Amino acid sequence: MSRSRTALALLGSFLAACGGEGTRNPTPGASTAGAGGTATHTAGAAGSSSNDGGATHASSGSGGTSEVAGAAGHAGTSAGGSGSGGTAQGGAAGSASGGGVAGGAIVSTPEMLVPTVKEFCAAARACCVNQSDPVMLDDCESGYASKDQTAQALARGTVTIDAAELAKCQAAYQAAATMCEENSVLAACAGIVRGKLAEGASCLQGTECAGDGPKVCLVTGGQNSPGVCKAVPHGKAGDLCSVTCRPQDVCTFTVYGMSDSPLTPCLESDGVFCDYYSEPAKCQSIYALGAKCDRDDQCGSAGYCDITGSSTCKKRSVLNEACGNCLSSLTCKDGKCQSPPLSVGSTCQGYGLGPY
Repeated sequence: MSRSRTALALLGSFLAACGGEGTRNPTPGASTAGAGGTATHTAGAAGSSSNDGGATHASSGSGGTSEVAGAAGHAGTSAGGSGSGGTAQGGAAGSASGGGVAGGAIVSTPEMLVPTVKEFCAAARACCVNQSDPVMLDDCESGYASKDQTAQALARGTVTIDAAELAKCQAAYQAAATMCEENSVLAACAGIVRGKLAEGASCLQGTECAGDGPKVCLVTGGQNSPGVCKAVPHGKAGDLCSVTCRPQDVCTFTVYGMSDSPLTPCLESDGVFCDYYSEPAKCQSIYALGAKCDRDDQCGSAGYCDITGSSTCKKRSVLNEACGNCLSSLTCKDGKCQSPPLSVGSTCQGYGLGPY
């Protein structure tokens, strides 16, 4: 999930990032997003969506704030304090490198994230040493708890993480210290946070809501107010929609809007996308390769609209293929589509890529 994968709808204007690199931005009010960051556009009084995991298209419904927490979710993992040989809930003494949780256990406190945080910070320091942007990693470990939404939700007791899945995320960070690329980390750390709140329960973010499939936390009282967990169906062609969920996205998001704001996501795996150019936004069928098109979103995330040539949908280049129109999860390096480097964006400011 690259930093360029976010597209936002603002008062009917669709801004698509279709290749290259965006920037993770951990602060509210930012206008770009990608892996592990947030992007906020204020569009009116009602209807907004915030993706809690995975950079996705977001719509503003009937106006409102569109906020997308990028592919790595919530601008990073979090710190806590489970030292060497710590004890995991439901298991024996931890045996992960540097201490941690035991196999088969459930991670239920932010302290249990400490070994993973240490591996992220080590990878960030190793990979950011030669890049030109500011490096702010002195408080990488100690500052995580206050930065990360996953850690905050663990502290509230509203989410858990399977220890075995967290161990894979931790191992990916360890390998990233040498490889310095982000997609392997995103693949290991995505979608491993499990919400505990039932439908109708008070929530602060969509990841707190329980269940499989799309999940929404609907906030109607402003961004500092609690919302309500809502179960939402997969959108069908013609349904009013709030967001497009791509195959690699975690389709969990927060909507800041009104009680009647459209919540339905359009899943690419179902062959549909949320068409923000329709009024109101509706799920539409993804165009086939070779079909006439006007915009990239019509062709799905695996395609693009060749408006400089035949105005038809064409296939994007995949990993190690020649650049031109790489998948949005990739960047062009040395003439080929490659995973973005770990040192791009806010990684070097101490914002991790998961778990989310």
